[in-house]
Amino acid sequence: MSHDPDVSRRDLLRWTVGLGLLGSASVLAPGCAKQLSCDDVSALSTPDTMRRKSMKYVAVSPKGPEESCRDCKFFTAGAEGQCGTCSLVPGPIHPDGRCNLWAAT
Repeated sequence: MSHDPDVSRRDLLRWTVGLGLLGSASVLAPGCAKQLSCDDVSALSTPDTMRRKSMKYVAVSPKGPEESCRDCKFFTAGAEGQCGTCSLVPGPIHPDGRCNLWAAT
């Protein structure tokens, strides 16, 4: 009995596609909105990563929504469901975030 490598590849493809559909279904289900994450800073240089940390950026403002990035003069919103940017803090910025340079619009 010989082993057919195409069968295992086919099975792997079916399994992978099945997982993708399962993940999509959970995102698209009513009442299950996908949580926005702006934590991926892998594209930043070491100095930019250090700068971001020195400004004490956090994804959720400890001062509440009245002092969050969405109401800061340095923040530029991204498209619906996307991270924004900041003219002072490098990397992706969550609208609910805050840093120690926050300034009202």
